[in-house]
Amino acid sequence: MSTDQTSRPSRKEVNRNAKLHHRLVFWALTGVIAFVFLLNLVLPDRSFSANENRALSQRPSISVQGLSDGSFASDFASYYSDQFVGRDFFMGLRFRSSYLLGQREFSGVYIGKDGYLLSEPTSPNTAAVSRTLNAINQFAAANSGITTSFILVPDASAILPEKLPGSAPVRDQAADIASFLTGLDPSIQRLDTVSALRNNKAEQIYYRTDHHWTSRGAYYAFLNASSALGINLSGISYAAHTVSQTFQGTLASRSGDFSHRDTIEVFEPRGTDVIYYVNYPDLAVKSRSLFISKQLDEKDQYTVFFGGNHPLVEIRTTADNGRSLLIFKDSYANSFIQFLTPFYQTIIMVDPRYYYDNISAAIRNYSITDILYLYSADTLFADTSLADVLTA
Repeated sequence: MSTDQTSRPSRKEVNRNAKLHHRLVFWALTGVIAFVFLLNLVLPDRSFSANENRALSQRPSISVQGLSDGSFASDFASYYSDQFVGRDFFMGLRFRSSYLLGQREFSGVYIGKDGYLLSEPTSPNTAAVSRTLNAINQFAAANSGITTSFILVPDASAILPEKLPGSAPVRDQAADIASFLTGLDPSIQRLDTVSALRNNKAEQIYYRTDHHWTSRGAYYAFLNASSALGINLSGISYAAHTVSQTFQGTLASRSGDFSHRDTIEVFEPRGTDVIYYVNYPDLAVKSRSLFISKQLDEKDQYTVFFGGNHPLVEIRTTADNGRSLLIFKDSYANSFIQFLTPFYQTIIMVDPRYYYDNISAAIRNYSITDILYLYSADTLFADTSLADVLTA
């Protein structure tokens, strides 16, 4: 009687197979690395990352000083990281794996509830804030015949703290805003935007993926401010129109979380026959609309409002009421202006971050009757440009 026995490989054969497997893995990985390296050499460098919304590092030039002080190695590492083939894919993969492991903060952005991305509010720069307050108060005293108002907009996390992950430490920005407004000269009207937004927080008043408020948030701030601004809304209403449902903003870019999209609305005033045109002196361009629809094809769709920020923008209307408004602003104001056009003959938008002319001359030239400061608290609490413009 014969017995079948299964032959087993000898230890020598096992070792030989293991070595062959290791060699195959090694050469496969080497081939992948070499292929990616060659792709990086062959493919043209990208100048801008739409997902990250920033300029990418370019190939550094070689110099004796750069080689000796180590700056060339550092610059080349940044360049290679930015230009690495598949960078966006690997960044998304890193985000997803870290999120599954419990991480809820990425590059200063918290992954909140209901699809909200929220940033840590800016801590006030004490020296900058003090200088800005002094400049505003001195400017108000020098222009005491002009009605002046102030709107300071909180970060989303100050209005929607319930959307933050449980362990997120955030400062009380509402208290920072109250402290700043208290420091303004009594002649300046302080408009309580914090309460106006809190009272309407059930609606979409902030984008989920971007740091700005939505047009709807700006609308409720406008309704709250209208009386103090001397605006009579009798007979006038606003109709909302959706212009995009694919917006992914700055917080998505910073965090790497592209799992949600936002809706952008624009508002049309009804019950008024006032028409207007917009002049962009820096571009030598005029337009019949506040909205630039081609920007909806770009990564930063929020620039549908005026195409982004400009040193100065003029809006001339047929209101014929003698009222001329000067707005010192950051990008939060861009979606607020759409509510103002029926009520002023002229609206002048000045972004101090890009404005270098004499503001007192502008006040005379445009016969300014009203001044409005409209800023996000995040911008103002770190800003130095406003004081520079006001004291120039």
